[in-house]
Amino acid sequence: VEDLRNRRMELTMATLRETLQSEDLDRFRTVVESLSEDSDLFQIALAAVKLAHEATVGSEDIEEIPEVASRPSRNAKDSTKRGPHAKKGSPNQKGSRRSEGSAGMTRLYFGAGRATGIRPKDLVGAIANETKLSGKDIGSIEIQDRFSLVEVPESAVDEVLWAMKRTTLKGKKTKVRRERFDSPSD
Repeated sequence: VEDLRNRRMELTMATLRETLQSEDLDRFRTVVESLSEDSDLFQIALAAVKLAHEATVGSEDIEEIPEVASRPSRNAKDSTKRGPHAKKGSPNQKGSRRSEGSAGMTRLYFGAGRATGIRPKDLVGAIANETKLSGKDIGSIEIQDRFSLVEVPESAVDEVLWAMKRTTLKGKKTKVRRERFDSPSD
């Protein structure tokens, strides 16, 4: 987490240096002069850096990514609880919440969930728009309060991870990685 914070600060500094060297800043002179009547120039610079940082990397604090605990698999008696439209045994059924994942599929962790307003269509749209996958290629989707899990074909995992690092969900950069499981201790 600390490395990510440092990397984000480096990105902000690089953006500011680039702006200082290449941009026409005179049109903002009146703003700084007006603010300097009430505030110290250093405080004004700090506020400007904060705004630039939040615009570049977002304002959310970085948190450790929680480990996802596996859920017990359902037995045949529970299949009716999936809803009236669920098809028994359909590996790509979006309502299916199997912790082990479907054959040929890999579950990806997205660091955004219900709390940030993420919906299944946001995840499918981002993946389908940024990769060669179609919505039909995407497997089950599980959305929790602070994260989401999405199944994608094993052959497309690297493409999806690469594409999602360069796009946003609901206007915000989102951490995406392979789902990690706790190994049972013997």
